[in-house]
Amino acid sequence: MNEQLLTKNDLAKRWQVSERTIDNYIKDGTVQTVKTISAVRFAEHHIRELEGIKLDRMSPLERRKLELQIEKLQTENKKLKEVINNILVETSKVIGMLSI
Repeated sequence: MNEQLLTKNDLAKRWQVSERTIDNYIKDGTVQTVKTISAVRFAEHHIRELEGIKLDRMSPLERRKLELQIEKLQTENKKLKEVINNILVETSKVIGMLSI
């Protein structure tokens, strides 16, 4: 069975968004391109999955966006913990100097 591949323009029209929005979706991992060809194409079954109606509370598209936000926040949280730890180390050094 030969599956139809969608172009960026096809997908933009289908979802009623700009091609730039599709580029952003590709960049953030929301939508994936077919990797076996050099042109930017989308597998229709993948797009149907993203558009699919499930009994789930959110669509796969919404779920992927939230997963990406969680990953970003976890990375930011880790960096902030490192900054706080460094501040605490430096503060303890200063307090140690003042008590001498």
